[in-house]
Amino acid sequence: MTNTNSDLKQAVLDVLDEIIHPNTSKGLIKSQRIQGLSIQEGGQVGFILEVDNGPSPEADSLQKHVEEALSKIDGVSKVTIVLTSHSETPQPPKASGATHRMHKGDNTASKDARGPSKPSSSTAQRTAIPGVNAMIAVASAKGGVGKSSVTVNLAIACAQLGLKVGILDTDVYGPSIPTMLGTSEVQPEQNKEGKLFPIEAHGLKTMSIGYLVDSDAPMIWRGPVVVSAINQMMSDVEWGHIDVLFVDTPPGTGDIQLSLTQRAPLSGAVIVSTPQEIALADVRRGVAMFKKTHTPVFGIIENMAWFEDPVSKNRTHIFGEGGARKTAEALEIPFLGELPIVPQIREDADSGTPAAITAGPVQDSFRAIAEKIIASLEAPQGKAPPKIVFE
Repeated sequence: MTNTNSDLKQAVLDVLDEIIHPNTSKGLIKSQRIQGLSIQEGGQVGFILEVDNGPSPEADSLQKHVEEALSKIDGVSKVTIVLTSHSETPQPPKASGATHRMHKGDNTASKDARGPSKPSSSTAQRTAIPGVNAMIAVASAKGGVGKSSVTVNLAIACAQLGLKVGILDTDVYGPSIPTMLGTSEVQPEQNKEGKLFPIEAHGLKTMSIGYLVDSDAPMIWRGPVVVSAINQMMSDVEWGHIDVLFVDTPPGTGDIQLSLTQRAPLSGAVIVSTPQEIALADVRRGVAMFKKTHTPVFGIIENMAWFEDPVSKNRTHIFGEGGARKTAEALEIPFLGELPIVPQIREDADSGTPAAITAGPVQDSFRAIAEKIIASLEAPQGKAPPKIVFE
């Protein structure tokens, strides 16, 4: 952060702490009502503001007061507030001004946090996202297997095949999609109804909590709060027309995954794993979760399958060999392909330019897997997808 931004951040903090929360005798900073304060280049200010008891005239008044106070600071060009609230009963969002509302304590989300007692195959409780034809969860169950980089490059590959593609980053605790796409310094605009426009990059439409708050700030949210926030990132975004929306999920089989499988209109899921047994054990749990919630599993991708020495061309299977393929066979689900350890993928992810953009072996590998996933989407429900042979 530059000195100018540092000075601006301090000015914003000072003003925020001069504003007293209606239910406390302290300023918004001292009462810990502000999270994830972000000061972007050009004076764009974003943060999370916590209020009590859901939408109310008092919350609206506080939001307007905060916006007006911050807008008077020299150097502030825009204020984006993510408004969260504790609410005993779920209430529909009614965004206004520059505020994007996320409500804590949704009763359904609270049940999700305890786990579904009776999973249902019915989609009646699932809310379709206007304009989105298909929605695919990319899951890993185990952290550190390269799921987010696989998500981004698969999305690029599908776009190269002629589809309109989006990415929803639901990893609230560690959003990495903005960095991988080179959009971490961008904030979304809103339409007059208060819906956010997705950030576009490399032919993709994307949304992430990382666009709204400082990605380095810790998100101290409990499960139901996260679930409510993600639900609104799905419903309060003006996606337009999307053929496939990839959902980058956080590791594990917890609140977020259960909420997505129960309440989002998922067309299916793709599992990413390394070949080693410690990762594959979690894969089996992840597949079981999707099956219990009646979400089709399109297949398993083996990432970091081997490293090839650039000089000798000898392959070293650092994490074991063929583990994901064998697991897929044992679980009777498709094996989608192997991805080697390639420095280019890591380098390009760090620089914000996905490796699949550049023609070569990396692009070919992701495109082959993307074609299999598209075939799964097009296959009749309940039937195996047609076999595709890549020459």
